[in-house]
Amino acid sequence: MLTSDLLLTRSRGPYIEPRYVDVEDPALIDLAQALIEIHAEHQGKTRRELQQALVLLAGDRTDYRIQRGLAKLLCDHYCEFHVASPQPPEELRHAVFTLARAHHPVVRETSLIYPVKREDVLEQVALKHQISSEDVLAGLYADLPENHQLATFAAPSPNELLLRYNVALAQAMLYRCEVLRLSVYRNLPVRYKQLFKFIKFYRLIHTIEGDVDAGYEIGLDGPVSMFRHSQKYGLQMAVFLPALLLCTRWSMQADIVRKDGRRQHFVLDDQSGLVSHYKDQTLYDSLLEETFAARFAKAKTAWQLERESEVVNLKETVMIPDFTFRHPDGRTAILEIMGYWRPEYLRRKLEKLRQAQRKDLLVAVSSNLNVSEDDFKNVPGGVFFFRNKVQPKDVIQLLDQIEPSAAGQTIK
Repeated sequence: MLTSDLLLTRSRGPYIEPRYVDVEDPALIDLAQALIEIHAEHQGKTRRELQQALVLLAGDRTDYRIQRGLAKLLCDHYCEFHVASPQPPEELRHAVFTLARAHHPVVRETSLIYPVKREDVLEQVALKHQISSEDVLAGLYADLPENHQLATFAAPSPNELLLRYNVALAQAMLYRCEVLRLSVYRNLPVRYKQLFKFIKFYRLIHTIEGDVDAGYEIGLDGPVSMFRHSQKYGLQMAVFLPALLLCTRWSMQADIVRKDGRRQHFVLDDQSGLVSHYKDQTLYDSLLEETFAARFAKAKTAWQLERESEVVNLKETVMIPDFTFRHPDGRTAILEIMGYWRPEYLRRKLEKLRQAQRKDLLVAVSSNLNVSEDDFKNVPGGVFFFRNKVQPKDVIQLLDQIEPSAAGQTIK
């Protein structure tokens, strides 16, 4: 992402927004292409050489901050730098400095009093490690960032780079976000689940209200709402933004606290033109779920399986079961598969299952988990254990036992 010094903004009364670039501007396309070509030409060269070439390109340009921002994105996300040294640099330094100390002082020109010169030390270390003196000298400080070698460069298109730059500008706005309010509506349930997963993955403090039909109102507390400002948490807010861009219908308002203490609003919606670079992960969460869905499709039953088509509102959070089942007679049921083991995961999952209190809830539990039937006493619905695969016949047996009146009902 961009650093705060590379963020360009404009204010309009109580509102603040980044100065987005026109991704179709020919001059900016040419600049992006020039930066991409410079990076491509410097594969196998050091970071220092790359930076020198970028400085030459900048010259006396007035849009230097845009160029620096684009170059930073290229280095951070499309380049892979390696330490190019035949031996670990710290080992080479230790060998050279130890030998130099033993023959102190090491001189440029030898004499009867000072018989050891710099080349002699390098040659002895080279012989010890079976490399050349030039390799010793090149590897001595190869681990310094400016000496890292550009190993690979996955060149994006100019348009892709400019689109990512606009997203990076919006992300940088959230470093000093106090509260982030989201309205997400008219999305497929799998989109909601993906969004909620990102919220939890980045450990954002959140509240969630709403349902699948009406949409969700989500509140995220930012770093400056806490007693002590946390730049790390601000970064978490920023890296979350591309996940929101994966949704189809949404709006956002961020309350931003400026360095001078002023508060302004930063607003975005699905018409902003920002494009996420995150991979859309609305497919199966695991091979276990994918295998079960494929096997169930071949089973002889009137029940129809749907992928994550229901969201169970638990007030301040939600639960999205892995599968929903529908029968032609109107009955419905939901299935949650518990195949992952971790104490905190099990505790929170059991808490959600009890809180849901759904009569039509089926729970498939891996026999590898450290739980027993007693742990599910307060969970209504059907619970069964499986070994390696969830068998469709076990699910169908429990589905057929569900009464029409139980569909979607909660225990009061």
